[in-house]
Amino acid sequence: MPIHVSIFQPDRILTAVATDKVTLFDLVGLFRQITESNALHYRKLFDVAGAEPALSKEELAAFGERVRAARTDRARGALAIVADPQRGEFAHFFTQLRSGTDAPPTKVFRSIHDARRWLAAQPLEL
Repeated sequence: MPIHVSIFQPDRILTAVATDKVTLFDLVGLFRQITESNALHYRKLFDVAGAEPALSKEELAAFGERVRAARTDRARGALAIVADPQRGEFAHFFTQLRSGTDAPPTKVFRSIHDARRWLAAQPLEL
């Protein structure tokens, strides 16, 4: 799978780094790993700067619906996405999908350092 995940339990943070082509199947696998690890409420950093989307906007929208529909008994944690400015269209599109009154904060960054600083300032969901 072109997405490598690290979970640091003490800080309640999940880091995912994508490389190569990322398909809908890969995103579903990532989401499964997050839910099976009981980490939906963790702050999440998703670095897609070295990846290329191999899915359509319609597939990404369907994935977004699946994520929203997933049941959880806790508030979901913030999501920072690091994207290449030349290829960040899908990251921005996913951010728009996550918007709403009950949606966790989501923001796209060009720098992993800026993303980490912003994520560290977001509240921890207990």
